[in-house]
Amino acid sequence: MENNASVRKKPVVKVHTILLLAAMLVLSAALTVLVAYQTGLIYGDFSELATVNGEPVYVREYKMKLKSNTTQVLSYFNENYGAETKENFWTNSYNGEVPVEVARKKALDDIVEIKVQQILAKEKGIIESTDYKEFLKELENENRQRKDALKSNKIVYGPDNYGEIEYFKYSFDNMVSKLKEKLMENELSIPEDRLESMYVLLKETRFRLPDNIKILAITIPFTDEKGIINDDLKNKARTKIEEAKKKIDSGEPFEKVALEYNPKGEIFEYTFTKEKQMAKDVSYPELLNEALKLEPGQVSEVIERATDFALILCKEKKSSGYLLYKDAKKELLDELIKRDYEEYIDELVEQADVEVNEKLYKRMDVK
Repeated sequence: MENNASVRKKPVVKVHTILLLAAMLVLSAALTVLVAYQTGLIYGDFSELATVNGEPVYVREYKMKLKSNTTQVLSYFNENYGAETKENFWTNSYNGEVPVEVARKKALDDIVEIKVQQILAKEKGIIESTDYKEFLKELENENRQRKDALKSNKIVYGPDNYGEIEYFKYSFDNMVSKLKEKLMENELSIPEDRLESMYVLLKETRFRLPDNIKILAITIPFTDEKGIINDDLKNKARTKIEEAKKKIDSGEPFEKVALEYNPKGEIFEYTFTKEKQMAKDVSYPELLNEALKLEPGQVSEVIERATDFALILCKEKKSSGYLLYKDAKKELLDELIKRDYEEYIDELVEQADVEVNEKLYKRMDVK
């Protein structure tokens, strides 16, 4: 008996075909992820948001600056537009200004300024790297050392544990201080004649020492025998001090009026030396503040203090000269280096080659 049934063979799929398809799927997925990263659809802490003169600016360091600027941006919109941090604050438009856009721009400007200084410090051998990843390693190491020191009951100066923003400011400020010193050797060296000229220019307005001042005073208290302020006594004291002022204004000698109105018929005399004024160690500061406004022979208006009313006569003002150049020099040097340094960095910022991943930049959120 013949068997007419036909046998159907299963198709054979070659292994290399399967591997090829799998490879294509993996490649497609990789390309999808790559494109997503490049277009900013997905990103991580260390995605490059920008480059400054070829040095990377990562999302994380940019967000660090974005976050630290939040208070300034809030204050700006509150002062200029009366804006409050309610719903949609960051995306609302205030006379054409949108808070989130202002915040992004300020953070980018700040990070470019930071980066050019880091690049310069690296060139000068002050730091080894401008890479934020290296900074985070330093932060981790610093906090580990502090933790170990505390466990060993050693003295730790500053906080027990640094936050990221806090430590960045601390380390950056130290870097800038060293950078200024380095630049003063060459690029920002300040000749002596420039300092001397500045001293002469500012001598009268800034480096004149406080005059030694002598005053006479009339004081009428408005407290009772227990030192408690009494409204009735205050009203009577006000009337008496105004009477005394009228007598002086009409030509009666201050000393004569003082003997009449001061308790126990005394004349109060005070001297404010330049040393005490410079040390901020002055008794009766309210009287000094008024005395500074007067010329010898002039009498103040009525002065209300915590427990009395007063009038003063500027009896004498003696010039005590000027702060010597050698003592003013450091102040002038600090001021000039600060000014020159800022101008120098501004020039570097203007010349910087900045490239921004715009799509990623526009995805940065303040929240």
